[in-house]
Amino acid sequence: MRRVFGLLLVSLCLLSLSACFDYRGLEDQTIVSGIAVDWKDEAYTLTFEIVDVSSVENGQFGSILLTTTGETFAEALADAVKKLQREMYLGALRVVLLGRTFAEEVGLMPLAAPLLYDKHVRNSLLIVIADEEEAGVLLAQEEEGRRLVSTALSEALGRRSHRGQVMVLHEIYNALVTGAGEITLPLVAGSEAEGIPFVLDGFVRFQDGRLQER
Repeated sequence: MRRVFGLLLVSLCLLSLSACFDYRGLEDQTIVSGIAVDWKDEAYTLTFEIVDVSSVENGQFGSILLTTTGETFAEALADAVKKLQREMYLGALRVVLLGRTFAEEVGLMPLAAPLLYDKHVRNSLLIVIADEEEAGVLLAQEEEGRRLVSTALSEALGRRSHRGQVMVLHEIYNALVTGAGEITLPLVAGSEAEGIPFVLDGFVRFQDGRLQER
């Protein structure tokens, strides 16, 4: 188990642009790799893809899914902490998937603001739109090589973000606040091919922070 925690610590250090967080708290936190955000019954439904540090196969960590609800993002996050009795560490968060209903009815600002001001969340976080009835179903897909789905998705989009083709969290927030520039985000759909959890399906446009028709 000590070897597993050591591997996880190295992985987190490589992911973060800042210094490694204190190893002392590693065993007391739940490490989140991806979050899917849906809007159901006038409330947030969050699906967390959690790194399973007890499960390693072929050098890859397994995952655990947890679903919570709340009237706000903060309340749904607090519900996760209550259920797990552990703090949620968002420093390894790589991607946030938004369901279409959430993107159309709630929009980006109620999510982008708390994420940006969380001291652990990276400014380079990717926000992606799920072309599914519920974004949470994408995190439940099986990925070839047993990688975390959020890891595979962020790697697929990461190269484009470095080239300026995909907007990241701080760019999205600045566009929302200033009203300058168009916000376009990647659209991802589930895949029926075995071992491939998603396919990139173009981009969608936002106006006044809400999803518009393609």
